Amino acid sequence: MKKLASAALSASLIASLALPSMAGAKNAFKDVKEDFWAKDSIEFLAGEGIITGYPDGSFRPNEPVKRSQAAIMIAGALDLESSEDPGFEDVGEGDSTYEAAAAVAEAGIIEGKDDKFMPNQPLTRGQMAKVLTLAYDFSGEAEEDFADVNEDHWAYEYISALSANDIATGYEEDQTFRPNQPTTRAQFSTFMKNSIDVPSESPEPERDEEIVQLLQDTMDAQLALDTYTFDGSMDIMMKFPVPEDISEEEQEMIDESSEMTMDLSGTYQKDPLITEAVIEQEIPGFDETMVMPSIMSEDKSYEYITDAAFMGYPEEWQDKYIEYDFEEMFGEDAGSLYDVEQQQEMMQEVYDVLLDHFGTEYFELHDSHASVPADITYEHILSFELTNEDLEELTSVFEESVWPELETILANPQLASTLGLSAQEAQKLNEEADADFDEFLSNLNLENFEIYQAIDEDNYVVFDTGNIAVNYTDEEETISFGINYEFSMSDFNEDVSFEYGLPENEDEIISFDEVMEWQEEQLEGIEDFEEIEEMEEIDEVEDIEEEQE
Repeated sequence: MKKLASAALSASLIASLALPSMAGAKNAFKDVKEDFWAKDSIEFLAGEGIITGYPDGSFRPNEPVKRSQAAIMIAGALDLESSEDPGFEDVGEGDSTYEAAAAVAEAGIIEGKDDKFMPNQPLTRGQMAKVLTLAYDFSGEAEEDFADVNEDHWAYEYISALSANDIATGYEEDQTFRPNQPTTRAQFSTFMKNSIDVPSESPEPERDEEIVQLLQDTMDAQLALDTYTFDGSMDIMMKFPVPEDISEEEQEMIDESSEMTMDLSGTYQKDPLITEAVIEQEIPGFDETMVMPSIMSEDKSYEYITDAAFMGYPEEWQDKYIEYDFEEMFGEDAGSLYDVEQQQEMMQEVYDVLLDHFGTEYFELHDSHASVPADITYEHILSFELTNEDLEELTSVFEESVWPELETILANPQLASTLGLSAQEAQKLNEEADADFDEFLSNLNLENFEIYQAIDEDNYVVFDTGNIAVNYTDEEETISFGINYEFSMSDFNEDVSFEYGLPENEDEIISFDEVMEWQEEQLEGIEDFEEIEEMEEIDEVEDIEEEQE
């Protein structure tokens, strides 16, 4: 049974049939004093039209609620209907209780006995526990049992569920529930109000098991790959505010630099770990294509210099490698940056969290799609698509449910180090994310988000393409970003070769320290450089002090 949404209660729930009517039900009842224990619940339900008082202005809080009245209120509140004859001998088709009795009986909420509904009998506290538990899908077990309700009692499960959800606490003086006593109008008001106040559980996310299995199989297959090659292209667009007083020439240069086109190819090898990526990019305004190879191993990465003159590097650096040593740059935890097993563990945990909360609603399987070239051989095409409305829903769930679980994952020092984060940095990231998340989302607009992947019979992604466009508006300024890419993958688990590979000797290596020294030399001639250095040193000290606090 679906839980009652609060908004649905604003409608009249056939209140005139549920309890004796009284004009002006929202007025104070003469027999419900300001200090009466159930006053707030009674006035809330009366204001919603769920219950009413008597014509004489009284509520009679200590009188029992009849089974017929409870049936009408529950059926109306949950919008229950039934076209079938309930078969009760004491409720005829012309009776005011007939439709409600049929509906709640068919739903299994209030049932009769010996073909009788007993509409005028009071609803006991045990029966009310069953009615509310079934109507609102309550579950759970109370921390402590009531003294007069043992596990053999027919209503034990329902009473325990009410207690677990703080719907009913029983009688404090003797720790009893008194399940056989009639439910008074005041008690019913409190039970019902408490039931309404319980937050509705989010519906279970849509989950297509075929897609779930394909996602899992594909992730497992990709992580288990020994080798593969890739080849593709990428277009990147960025637009940001510029001063109004710039020249036409400056505006033209900005327009040209705001759009970048590049080709990207490379090779991956797991053991020993080597990833080579070669970017060929057209440089706007220079009519030249830059070739930028980068190579990564388990503990180092390299930038191969193909055109020292164009990059402004010394001539003797031509055809050499700039080396970035992870341990020197990131400390002892750097060894975890490319630990495949740790990556797999973290990815699996993140995957499980996302799937549990988001399901497969935004995924779709296709037999074919125009975005996948005709020469690609595949078994499945899987798409992932989001709209801006989807983003709002996703981010709400992400902030409330997903991020707390991801915080736990990031709190694991080993897994955090996989992202290149120290424990302190991960904690700081969590704190800053909590503080900035709402503001960031309120300014973000998703114009397009489409990803298509072609997957072969071995669960390898053989083609991947996407189109993503977002803009961010802050203080009346808008920054736009877009990316359009497509890549094909092949040579899975085959022998592969590298175009540039790792350096063969120390003579081919330029250390990161050498690069920094050279950059400082170039900056010495820049006016106010010393002032910039001082500001950076102050920032570093402040960061250290913040971490110590």
